[in-house]
Amino acid sequence: MILVLSGEGPTDLGTRRPNPTGWEFVPGPMAWIVDGLLNRPDKLDCSILEGQAHGYEWVCFLSEADLGALRFPRPRFFPHDPLAFGSQFHRASAYQLGKYAQSVGVERNDAVVAVLFRDSDGTNSAPNTLWRSIFESIRAGFLISEFPSGVPMVPRPKSEAWMLCALLKREDEGRDCGWLEDEPGNDASPKSLKTRLEELLKCEPTAEHQAELVRSGQISPDDIDLPSFIAFCAELDRAYADASPTVQ
Repeated sequence: MILVLSGEGPTDLGTRRPNPTGWEFVPGPMAWIVDGLLNRPDKLDCSILEGQAHGYEWVCFLSEADLGALRFPRPRFFPHDPLAFGSQFHRASAYQLGKYAQSVGVERNDAVVAVLFRDSDGTNSAPNTLWRSIFESIRAGFLISEFPSGVPMVPRPKSEAWMLCALLKREDEGRDCGWLEDEPGNDASPKSLKTRLEELLKCEPTAEHQAELVRSGQISPDDIDLPSFIAFCAELDRAYADASPTVQ
């Protein structure tokens, strides 16, 4: 199986850096979460990211700029909801990623799952429908591209909420972390989620540190029970099921 990933930066799905033979993918914490959910007995039962690190070409990574540069022809009728926040942008991004993933599947003759990560960060004054609008727009874009194995990965309000939830649950399994989804995503806030994560970790939450926390199992997807994460997991399960007949 090939994993096609596109996010916003190093602290979510990752980035890439030059190496002697060209460039290499550097997985972020959200990529390791995806990998951990697929590396289970009922799914792949192996690590795509570890395979990639050992020379297998199992990951195709597109930066936000790479995704924006794709120009697959769009259908003549492309739905638009003027009431949904950024719906056209997110739908178009998912459409392009879906078409790209299709081309990768044909070229490699392999099953493909694509994940598009977007934060839904805003302020406390942002509409309650902000997360749902982004999530549904991405899902719609994949559907319009006729790529059924596309996954919207949209934390509410941002990935730090998921990381914090997992860490807090490790301290107290019964703790209610639902309040994290109602916190402001603005990093300038004195009690931003990024600041809370830094305080809990007692160090700067760099991409490398967060990624290692997930890779090593110190942060586990099993400890994240926020609604936005549950919605993502349901979409990943569905996408894998759609792709899996060609994996066996």
